[in-house]
Amino acid sequence: MHERVLTRGDLLALPQHTARVPIPCVEGWSTVQTWTGVRLRDLAALAGIPHPASASVTSLERGPFARATLNSGQVTDPDALLALRVNGEDLSPDHGFPARVIVPALPGVHCTKWVHSIAFGSAR
Repeated sequence: MHERVLTRGDLLALPQHTARVPIPCVEGWSTVQTWTGVRLRDLAALAGIPHPASASVTSLERGPFARATLNSGQVTDPDALLALRVNGEDLSPDHGFPARVIVPALPGVHCTKWVHSIAFGSAR
């Protein structure tokens, strides 16, 4: 395992994956959007963790939703992304520019916006 610092440009140069993923909100609404970005499992492998047990995501945001913890199944889901684009456009600030986590079936409040870092845990 090793630390990697990637710019948004570095992320855009990596293989991109597009997935149509619903985001349920804890307030009772949901939306389906088409997200494009780097698979979380590919980022874990790039960090030297081919079989991640977890991921701790930290946002630039302050407050109760500034961190999220993902389990192995969420990190390795083929549609779990560090999203850079939505519906063919760069993320807007409201959508979490420069990058946000998108995980199928994860409530939107845990799909961390304005991602600052991701620390992947390895299986023991």
